[in-house]
Amino acid sequence: MKSTRTFASLVLAATLATLGVRPVPAAANATGWIVGGAAVAAGTLVIINHNKKVHEKYAAYDAQVASEQAAANNAQAAYRAERQAYQHEAWLVSEYKHEAQVQHRMVVGLEQQLRGRPAHVAEASVRGGSSALAPDANGSYGWGTL
Repeated sequence: MKSTRTFASLVLAATLATLGVRPVPAAANATGWIVGGAAVAAGTLVIINHNKKVHEKYAAYDAQVASEQAAANNAQAAYRAERQAYQHEAWLVSEYKHEAQVQHRMVVGLEQQLRGRPAHVAEASVRGGSSALAPDANGSYGWGTL
């Protein structure tokens, strides 16, 4: 639609410009000035429309570049946030491992107190692959018979 309007304006400007170039008699001098002015006005409109389209294209390109940069910045921010969350999770896992070790030592110590053996002997037997809980003479593991 706009290119048709621009083309029509260009044709009108060219027509008016060719009409204004012919020598006119002195009586028609005022008409020549009017036709020339109309041609100049039409040419000005064509130039303004062209400049407007060029600036619209520049604005669209700048908007696209800005959105791409914003997406890249968002991706970098998301990466930093995910990396920080991973580091927090890794720290939490290490704390859980430490807590599990402490609890294991406590359980082994309590088991040995129940049996009357020193804790370091029971911990060594657990690491060696044998069970820290061994059945007694009745075949019970300390819970009684079922």
